[in-house]
Amino acid sequence: MIGGHTALIVNSYSYDTDGLSLLAIIFVWVVQHLWRIGSREQALPPGPPTLPLLGNLHVFPQTRAHLKFTEWARTYGEIYSLKIGSGTAIVVSSSKMARECFELHGATTSDRPAIHVGELVYKGLELPFSRYGPHWRNLRRAAHDLLNREACLSHLPIQRAEASQLMYDVLQQPQHLYQHIRRYAASVALSVTFGLHCSTYDNPVIEEFYECQRKWEHILRPGGHPPVDIFPILKYIPERWASWKGLCREVRSRQRELYFPLVQNCIDRIESDRRNHSFIEYVLEHEDHYEFTREMTVYLGVSLIEAGADTAAIFLQFFLIFMLAHPDIKFRAQKEIDDVIGDNRNPNLEDIGDLPYIKAIINEVHRCRPIAPTAIPHAATKDEKIGGFFIPKGSPIFMNIWGIEHGTKPGVDTTGLRSDMPMSFGGGRRICPGVHLAYNSIAMNVMNLLWAFNVELPKDPLTGNPILPDEDDTTDGILLTPKPFKCVIIPRSQAKADLIRKQFEAAKPTFELFDNAALKRGAT
Repeated sequence: MIGGHTALIVNSYSYDTDGLSLLAIIFVWVVQHLWRIGSREQALPPGPPTLPLLGNLHVFPQTRAHLKFTEWARTYGEIYSLKIGSGTAIVVSSSKMARECFELHGATTSDRPAIHVGELVYKGLELPFSRYGPHWRNLRRAAHDLLNREACLSHLPIQRAEASQLMYDVLQQPQHLYQHIRRYAASVALSVTFGLHCSTYDNPVIEEFYECQRKWEHILRPGGHPPVDIFPILKYIPERWASWKGLCREVRSRQRELYFPLVQNCIDRIESDRRNHSFIEYVLEHEDHYEFTREMTVYLGVSLIEAGADTAAIFLQFFLIFMLAHPDIKFRAQKEIDDVIGDNRNPNLEDIGDLPYIKAIINEVHRCRPIAPTAIPHAATKDEKIGGFFIPKGSPIFMNIWGIEHGTKPGVDTTGLRSDMPMSFGGGRRICPGVHLAYNSIAMNVMNLLWAFNVELPKDPLTGNPILPDEDDTTDGILLTPKPFKCVIIPRSQAKADLIRKQFEAAKPTFELFDNAALKRGAT
């Protein structure tokens, strides 16, 4: 009996010891596994030191990401990695590496990472956020067909007319320069895309467009929504505790109330044979060819409006700030345009080829103030090897345009060595399809402003000292938008002022083709 009890005790002790050993093994395995989360795998590009579980999440920039990305590039090189928990992000910071990554390997680096807020607002239908695949290729093909270099020539009449109104508006009300530029940019985008000219900044369509953009940029800004793409469980938080979800729903609803009636206007013009050859008119008549649903047509229009209006307006604002900061460059540019154009006519787009210094200024403004300094990240569709390093499938790949451009020698370069296709428009298969339309708008207005006006610094009423605008006083997010600034803008001569008025009068028949009746508003 005693022997039986002894055996039972020994067996129980042995069982307890085995159980504790198993638990200890499991505990050690879990700790080791968790410890490895966030660590940088050996084959990845180098990068900042990591912490267990977090990786580099604790140092990932929440504001002005392009500046931190560029600082890291000076330490870790032209391609480096950031560990975001168990995931990996890649940052490319040289033109050489950008070409290798986005052009040579474009077939596998042209996807987008999952962006939950983009899915809530656009449901995968907007071109910039669309995932790489057949749907994106159809959207891209339609955009290319109507926005390639040759096709953009058909949009020149309305672009010229809108540019003439910008000059006229600035001449009449120079104190509202900032609003005039925004009206111009939005109206060009609306005219080309939906055939709708907006003659004033307080037009309801322009007001609603900029309000939707403001709310959308609020969502996208650092801290505008929680890191749902890193911690997907956050998607399931009820809306009453997640205000960002309600804002996404509001933006989607307001966009649809704005853009579906614009498409209906195009349908009405087609049916009544009043076409003005807008982009969406063409797409509506070729929806079967592009395999588009009506929703796809609408959201292609949304993509072009959002990109087109922002690009032109932001560039022209930065251009004026650049001229205020560098009066010597402004005077040399004005001398060049005076020598080529003279006082007896307005500049034409064709003149830009004879103005190498002004072309160089355009490139320099793009270089020193890229509109989207880190762009929307690409994503790898399979494991890749780039720059000798391993790039895991699904990794977001940031094109650090700020770092690429600020790695070049600053200054106005007239040697022709800089590309006429600025990095601001992205790269590879995701390059902005509206680049030629945007460049035409930029070139026309840069020439017009230099030819017609003197732009000067305002003076402090107390000290008399000039007030220089802060080039870094911008919004923070995907786009760097200058905040309103002050300047003194006056016509360079009475003869030029008279030509501005004459050109605006001559543009009115063009506007008549795009001045539509009231929109049929209503939710869809």
